[in-house]
Amino acid sequence: MKELLPRERFIRTLRHEPVDRVPVLYRMKHESKEKLALIYGIDDTSTGRSHNPELELRLGNDAIIYQVGINADFSHHHIEIGETWHNHFGVGYGKSGLKGRTPEEQEIFAKTQEFWGAAKVVPENFPSFHPIKSMEDFKNYTWPDPNDPKILAPIKALCDEYQDDYFIIVDLSSTLIEAAYAHIVGTQNFFLMMFDQPELIEGVLDGLCEYYTELGKNAIKMGVDMIRVGDDVGAQQGMMISPKQWRELAKPRFDYMFKEFRKANSELFIKLHSCGDYSPILSDIIELGADLSGLLQPAGGLANRQKIKSDHGEDIALIGGFDVQRLLPRGQVDEVRHGVLEVMKSFAPGGGYIFSPSHYILADVPIQNIYAMITAQQDYGTYGKYPLD
Repeated sequence: MKELLPRERFIRTLRHEPVDRVPVLYRMKHESKEKLALIYGIDDTSTGRSHNPELELRLGNDAIIYQVGINADFSHHHIEIGETWHNHFGVGYGKSGLKGRTPEEQEIFAKTQEFWGAAKVVPENFPSFHPIKSMEDFKNYTWPDPNDPKILAPIKALCDEYQDDYFIIVDLSSTLIEAAYAHIVGTQNFFLMMFDQPELIEGVLDGLCEYYTELGKNAIKMGVDMIRVGDDVGAQQGMMISPKQWRELAKPRFDYMFKEFRKANSELFIKLHSCGDYSPILSDIIELGADLSGLLQPAGGLANRQKIKSDHGEDIALIGGFDVQRLLPRGQVDEVRHGVLEVMKSFAPGGGYIFSPSHYILADVPIQNIYAMITAQQDYGTYGKYPLD
């Protein structure tokens, strides 16, 4: 087969049509992106809502994913240790459990971030203030504006610049459950209120659903190809809430969102994401009409790649499956390459698969392991060659 344009390759894969090679989608946090950008002489390593896709395209990405959901505003935002920063949802964020370093401690820490080798895990941003903790808070709460031009204008600019060649995805996660528990309400509050104050949780989820539905429809008007929604409801060996609870709280709201999105564009592709083991609801995600799976973190029921492919590979396109918890940051180069080979052998035969790590490439991944993954993907991801003969 002749070489396809990245956009065509991605679309054909989502439709389970033949392609020349397995499409690729890499995402990385700022620290790992900075290290890798040194090799290519790329100065702008912006991530999150200000994402610059130049480096990812140089690495072979077939799609551009632009994050505008609540995660984009906190996980990529620079927050000094000891500072609290509030986003447009009124949620406060800081460096969890850290009070700062002395100059001497910072000098020692900086040496762990050297180019070669595994860097020490850097302090992450975490929610520290939740705006809705009572029914009174909820009644007085004002939701953000889904028509905010600061959010929407860059989407149109990305489509205008890149869409001739690349597939454009807008990421609205975290969308419902995770946006409520991790950000708006607070994790402990959420899981208690699910039973003690269910009307409050229902109200918060309704507000999130309304906001993200309108934001998604506005992004669709900008011309995007895919809307990505989702929540982290999976843990390492099962779900954080029961499948029954997810079906009561999330599924009807996602169903409403998906139908509204497709009223705006009947040809739109949709991805529903979760980290961890969400295998108990994978059939529900397919029933909702999602075109692309979550990143298939090899945990719990998602660890059996062959079964996932055989049971669901004809009903939904699959993405991910390559371990970023242990193999990518801690494996040797030959182990990383072998891991890519095994993922390709499990998911890629017959098409309908996009190669991706099962989460962001984080700061603790050695640069040589990133390159081992990239070159292995190039070596093993071409149809008509081993292992995709």
